[in-house]
Amino acid sequence: MVTSQQVTQRVAGTEPGDVEPPQRESLRAMVRRQRRSLGRHSGIQYWLRVRGYYILAAFAGLYVANAVVIGGRVAYDVSVQIDSPWDTASPWLALPLSIAGWLVVTGFAGAVAGYVVTEVTDNRNIGRLRGRSATRRIGSIPLLDRLQYGRHGFEVPHYFGIRFVLRHQGDWVTAQDHWEIVVEKFLNAEGDRGKGPKQVMWEAVLEASYVLDGMSGRCPECAAKGGRADAKL
Repeated sequence: MVTSQQVTQRVAGTEPGDVEPPQRESLRAMVRRQRRSLGRHSGIQYWLRVRGYYILAAFAGLYVANAVVIGGRVAYDVSVQIDSPWDTASPWLALPLSIAGWLVVTGFAGAVAGYVVTEVTDNRNIGRLRGRSATRRIGSIPLLDRLQYGRHGFEVPHYFGIRFVLRHQGDWVTAQDHWEIVVEKFLNAEGDRGKGPKQVMWEAVLEASYVLDGMSGRCPECAAKGGRADAKL
């Protein structure tokens, strides 16, 4: 297995230690990377991942309000359509809970069914492109250091990860941030949303990596922020 330092020496002809190995990804950076990867989803899956938490919070607040006024057991029965809201002590408060309960259950059931269908289709499409062993490894935007090894499941130029880090003077954090921004733009620009999230991510990483690799040592995000990454390749 080729290490990051070995790749650095092969690509740039530097001595060991010129580029430090990346630190472990922080929780904040992981959450940011997951958020930037949401563009690989479509339809109700995307909507639930972006807005679903707000819907659940509103539903929980409505349920608590009903539990205080009409009782927890009655609120539960109304929310799952066992009891009619008109049979409660406060029907005008129970009615929104009944409607919300029906919508939430229906929405999440539809999302699960849609996820199963797209997952099966997605695995078949990616399996044709990269082989079955790669399908489960394609999820969110990949870390640059993971792209140095042969089983990451993506198709990128050789040594792309370390080359992109070298454009940022060996700063893994900044390079990863800029890499995620560029891939996110490709995800949001994706036209055909019927391909499935894995194939959408695979194609976005493919296109972003080759575009960046062909920019002769420049980083568009560095330029956009008023600076310019030194070209070392």
